[in-house]
Amino acid sequence: MVIPLPPLPITNGPPPEEAQDDLRNLKWSIVAMIGFGIGRAVFALLQNALSFDAMALGNLFLSIVMGTFMFKDDEHLKKFYDCLAQTICQMCAESGQGGLQCLVPFMFCTGINFAFDLISRAGLLVFMPYGLFLGGSLASQAMAVWFSYRVFKILRGLAPDLGTQLTAPGAGGGYARPGADAVPHQAYEDGRPEPSAPPAAGGGGRFGF
Repeated sequence: MVIPLPPLPITNGPPPEEAQDDLRNLKWSIVAMIGFGIGRAVFALLQNALSFDAMALGNLFLSIVMGTFMFKDDEHLKKFYDCLAQTICQMCAESGQGGLQCLVPFMFCTGINFAFDLISRAGLLVFMPYGLFLGGSLASQAMAVWFSYRVFKILRGLAPDLGTQLTAPGAGGGYARPGADAVPHQAYEDGRPEPSAPPAAGGGGRFGF
């Protein structure tokens, strides 16, 4: 089953000024996800909870990878992005994935991870110190989803003012001007075959006999 994602306006240039504060908060939320995720994995291993938490940690790592690709040019995440782009995520990097086109997939995946963690692992918060990092992981994921949604709302609200149309995630980056996919009329006319001459009147033969 495929979950339909809402269309996302994506800019080719720098993000709009209105979204800068929320993007900054989103970046630090992702950094917190990395830090608490590492501590969560370490203490899950030390407290014999890794077998129970392994799948959730894998999903958390996937969200972190998407968040890192979203901020691939950021000074604090670029080294981690370069490491991913040269190893396990080389194909994604070579295909041009990254930037704000990762915003909606990141928001949805992180939101789902947060919901499942909260439902299935809330009872483990009392087991310290694992519970401390689990709680930090939950909080950072919730903050990341919130700031992602705020950025999405800003971009969606700015799209009509910029004379652009929304594009779905995965459909190629950048804003698209309305009518950009239309075939120019002159090019269409130039490509048409020459009309054939009408048959000569009178009957039949090539020379009218």
